[in-house]
Parts: sequence; C-alpha cells; structure tokens
Amino acid sequence: MIDPFAGLAGHSKALEQLRSQLKTDRLAHAYLFIGEAGLGKATVARALASALLPEAPLPRHPDYWEDDRIKLLHVNEIRLIPDKPPEFHELTLQQFLNLKPAVGTRRAALITNIGRLRDEHQSMLLKTLEEPHPHRVIVLTAPSLNPFVVTPTVVSRCQRVSFHPVPAPEIEKLLVAHDIQPQRARLLADLAAGRPGWALRRARDESVIELHHAWTQRLEEVFGAPADVPLRVAAQLDSEQMGWRRSEGEEEDPALFAMASWQVELRRRMLASRGREQGRWARLLELSYDTLGYLEQNVSPRLALETFLLECRKAS
Repeated sequence: MIDPFAGLAGHSKALEQLRSQLKTDRLAHAYLFIGEAGLGKATVARALASALLPEAPLPRHPDYWEDDRIKLLHVNEIRLIPDKPPEFHELTLQQFLNLKPAVGTRRAALITNIGRLRDEHQSMLLKTLEEPHPHRVIVLTAPSLNPFVVTPTVVSRCQRVSFHPVPAPEIEKLLVAHDIQPQRARLLADLAAGRPGWALRRARDESVIELHHAWTQRLEEVFGAPADVPLRVAAQLDSEQMGWRRSEGEEEDPALFAMASWQVELRRRMLASRGREQGRWARLLELSYDTLGYLEQNVSPRLALETFLLECRKAS
C-alpha cells in the first residue's frame, strides 16, 4: 500500500498509529487530533481521508465533508434537522453521515478546531460520536484539551492523537523538498516554532522575511539603550497584539512572531560568542521561552514583554 502520509514532516508516533490502523482496517469511528495551530493536524486528517476515499480527490469527492473555516461553527451546519438550511454545506454533518456512501465504501468528515462550536452545541455531536453508522470516520481537531475549547464528553468519545512541534531540521527539509532555497528554508524553519503548516503557507511570502528583519532591528535598538526604549517597543507590540485579537484574522499573532524573530537573533549571537558572553545570550534565550509561556498563560502581555526587553537592555 502506498504510504498516504509520505512527504509530511514530523509526528512519527501519530502517523505510525494511523498507518497501523489503516493496514489492519481497525480505524476508530471518531478521532480528536490535539495540538496547536499550524502543526499539520488538518493535513494529516485529509491524508487519512484520501486513503479512505481513493475514488476521487477530496474537494470533489461526494463522500467527504469538511468545515475548516475560522469563524464560529453554527449548529445549523451540524444538526440533523436544522432550524434553517446550512449556509456553507449542501448537507449538515449529521445528514451527510446518515446517508450511504455515494461512490465508495466509506464516508469521512473533518471539523477543524471544534472549539468553534459552542459548548451547548457540542453535545449534539455526542450521539453521532457514540453510535456512528458503520464505515464512517470523523476527525475533529483542537488546539488543546482545555474544557473551554472542547467539552470532556466529546473528548471521551474520541480516540485522541497528539501532535507536537516538529524539529526545525525536519521543517527545513520539507521546505527544500518544495523547492524553497536552502538559506530561506533554514530561516523559515527557525521562525516556524515547530509548525510545518505555517512554514509552508509563508514559504513564498516575502513580507515574512521583511517583518523578521524589522523586529530584529527593534531588538538591536534595545541593547544598551535607555529604559524608555524597551518600554516603547513593548507598548508597540502590545498594541499590535490587541489589534490582532480584535481582527480575528488569519495573520500571525505579532507577539509570537516577534518573539520567534528575537529567538533567532539571540541564538545567532549565542553561537557566535564564547565564555561569559555566550552565557549571557543563552540566559536571554532561556528567558524568551519563559516569556512565551507567560503569553500562553494569559499573563499581561505588556508586562511579560517589558520584563523580557528590560533584561535584553542590559546586554551591550
């Protein structure tokens, strides 16, 4: 059998599990792929669906249903008898799964980021997940198991598959295989923070490299500067992140991107130095990872960024 996951970067444990289940035809009726955005959860889910539905490409396969939009997922796209006809699909998810396969022997469905469906509406999926029709495979994805994202009852009815950040060398190799110039691939792999999906989306976007250089320059301005300089940079980045949160767009969180850019520069300086100087850059690099953790824990972004940049100011 041709490997359906050939050409994907990382996730060896998850892919081996799915390969084994495909080979033995002992697939779960429902999966929950867990991991932050950009790791490749949806890409793996589509590869799995393609292996189950070989009759035609997924976008025009009558036995495939997918919802990967960013906006909230309305319950009328899910329930068997909706209040109004679904806006984005010919059939609701439950209507689709209730029908017999049209051209193959299976039906497959994918919902990315199940957290887009409100908690009270996720319960409508329970019977579908508990007692599915034979030869149906449903894949849900979620950034975490936080009960405010995906309800514990939904989690309990799915087979969980965890996705973790992919090492930069594997992302670099993936980009080179997609005809990205090696030097650019190396930089994008470092900026990707373990997310091959992000790297592939940005591979030919020149603005990403320009933005990286811009944030690197802002960090260089902080080194040895008066205290007001790092405070201004932190205020600027905090303001940009607030605008990003309000926009609800697909763009990268500016705070996370700036931190990734600064980590690339700090790592470069660390590797180019020796002795106590190298230790100083290593401590700042370690602090950058702590700062990312604070940002993920909803600590005040401005306070976390000010603390980090004030420490960077001490490096001359």
